[in-house]
Amino acid sequence: MQKIKIVTFGLILEQIFKKMNMLKKLLFAIVLISFTIQSQTYVKGSLKPINEKYKWVILYQLKGAKQLYVANVDVVNGNFKIDFPEKATPGMYRLAYDLENRGFVDFIYNNENIELEFNPLNPSGTVHILTSEENKTYQLYEVESSIIKHHLDSLQMSVFSIEDAQKETLNGIYTKTASYYKDFQNYYEKKSTGKLANHFIKSSYKYYAENLIQTPQEYLNSEKQHYFDFINFEDNELMNSTFISRKIVDYVFYLNGSDDVQVQDVLYKRAVQDVMLKIGKNEQLKGELLITLLYTFAQIENSNLVDFMTTSYSDKFNETILKDIKSKMKLAVGSIAPDFSWEEKGVTKKLSELTISEKYVLVFWSTSCSHCLVEVPQLYEFIKDFNDVHVIAFALENDEIDFNIHTKDFTKFTNILGLEKWQNKIARMYEIISTPTYFILDKNKRIIVKPEHFNDVKAYFEN
Repeated sequence: MQKIKIVTFGLILEQIFKKMNMLKKLLFAIVLISFTIQSQTYVKGSLKPINEKYKWVILYQLKGAKQLYVANVDVVNGNFKIDFPEKATPGMYRLAYDLENRGFVDFIYNNENIELEFNPLNPSGTVHILTSEENKTYQLYEVESSIIKHHLDSLQMSVFSIEDAQKETLNGIYTKTASYYKDFQNYYEKKSTGKLANHFIKSSYKYYAENLIQTPQEYLNSEKQHYFDFINFEDNELMNSTFISRKIVDYVFYLNGSDDVQVQDVLYKRAVQDVMLKIGKNEQLKGELLITLLYTFAQIENSNLVDFMTTSYSDKFNETILKDIKSKMKLAVGSIAPDFSWEEKGVTKKLSELTISEKYVLVFWSTSCSHCLVEVPQLYEFIKDFNDVHVIAFALENDEIDFNIHTKDFTKFTNILGLEKWQNKIARMYEIISTPTYFILDKNKRIIVKPEHFNDVKAYFEN
């Protein structure tokens, strides 16, 4: 009897160990399946209607003021699918399919599959989220809130141009709409609680006064005062997206406008200083945004602000950036025109050393250009009687035969022959890609206007 009991107990132990091994294998399989599912999250899209022009899609993660490359795939029959990397972090992502025309779609990734479709010719108004409740919620919020805010802004703008008797009625509509907007915002903040979208929804709320503001200046002051009220500059989810950078760019360039150029520059400088204070100690975000603002000022050719940025925040820009900005600004309005020299009757002359006039028109033209053969003679007839304007006509030619024929009547011009035509080093210095190209310079050779056509030159001097 004793022997049977021992054997039975041994069998029981053996069965227990077998079950434990099976359980381990099962747990391992569950972990493996879960890991596989997580590592295979994807974004899948369809371009509707199909457009053969778009052959690829690039996935970027939006972080601070940057977009970081993740992956790219081909578009096949209007469809694409991109698997997220194993270590992809939640946040805002971008699908870019047309870099030249800023064709892209943004979405939230939060460890779930995303499926969507859109019209590539109008992505912002046609995106249809097929999966991802989080993206559906955020998209619906953005659409509905923009409608409400547009209505409130329209009511506010109307008060500046209506009779006093109508203002009370308008104010009543405004206060009811503002109250509805608060309820609407509360609803979506509660609905998105615990989701990544909640960070963006809360920060998208806009301040509206209890009653209509009566003057444009008071309204502008209020807009600027409350612009950042609902943005948490310490929120990592906002920092790891382009949300804050977009808001800051809008603040600098759209809430600080003036018709007076000098006043405008002062407003720009104050705006840049304001947002740097708002950002606080996040030096990385400061650096990224300053680079974004610097390139934007360079794009609009505001040399005063470029100088201000590179001087006031010099530690944020490396030599590569500064060199690139200098190259972009060399032909900007406000910059000194690139210097060059030429031979005139055996004497070497330089643009920078001319002192014969208060203003100069530098025109690059060619005798093989039909527009030039019309406009340059018109320019000569118009300018020849001006005592304080001198024309420097730089002809881009392959030889001097036609140059000599066409310039013999332009006796009051400084006529310069630029051989090698488009490859001429001065033409390349001035980035000439078409003729005629005009620059109007002051006595210090600073670029003050870049007219498109002769009529623009004429209009400038007549006015």
